[in-house]
This record gives sequence, structure tokens and C-alpha cells, in this order.
Amino acid sequence: MCHLPGRLAVLREWRRLAAPGARILFTDPTVVTGLVTAEEIKSRSLIGVYVFSAPAANEASIADAGFRLIDCDDRTENMATVASRWHDARESYREELVADEGQATFDGVQQFLQTSHRLASERRLSRYVYLATS
Repeated sequence: MCHLPGRLAVLREWRRLAAPGARILFTDPTVVTGLVTAEEIKSRSLIGVYVFSAPAANEASIADAGFRLIDCDDRTENMATVASRWHDARESYREELVADEGQATFDGVQQFLQTSHRLASERRLSRYVYLATS
């Protein structure tokens, strides 16, 4: 969901298509839950389009789209762990990945993962899982 600038429109379309009682599930790893610098935002969004959200923005969009929130689960610790493991795994294949991706792409992805890990570990950027029903 963090890659979709028109999040409310997407949720409204899901609601239009959802059968009564249907459930939706999505995650958002870009909920700003602390102070984040412009440089950190830039680093965290190096590898694609990212839409950062304020706490409670997803909950409001879910309600505005006509869904009822069932559960919101904090998965930030998992995000920190996965980013660190992914970074380390890529580092162990540095030569092969640089040959395949090029140095600039390799360095950019590593920076993205390192920043993701740091921000999540410090609970300044969080991942939440949302479960809602129509």
C-alpha cells in the first residue's frame, strides 16, 4: 500500500468490488512514528515510489472507504529484522550482485535496507498490518 499515492481511491475501489462481509488485508511499512530527516526519507525511498503516512491515516482511509477495521498489528520489529537480514545476505553476494546490478544500484539498495533497519529499530518508521471487513 505504501507505493500507492491514491490510497483512498484504491480502498474505495476495493470496497466497490468486495462482497458483503469480505475481508481485506494490507501492510504499510512507511508509517512515520518518530522524527525522520529529509535525508532519511530520501534514502528510504531510493528504490521506488513511496508514500509515507501519519499515524491513524490508514485507519481513517479504511473508514472513509466504507470498511470496518478489525485489527491493526504492529510488525515493526519484523521489518527491522528482515531489512537487516536482507542487507547482510546481499552483502555476502556483493561481487555477483554488483556484476548483475551495477555498483550504484547495489549501493542504493544496501543504503535503503540499512536505513530501513535503523528507522524501524529506533521505531521512527513503523510497519502495520491492517485487517478490515466490508
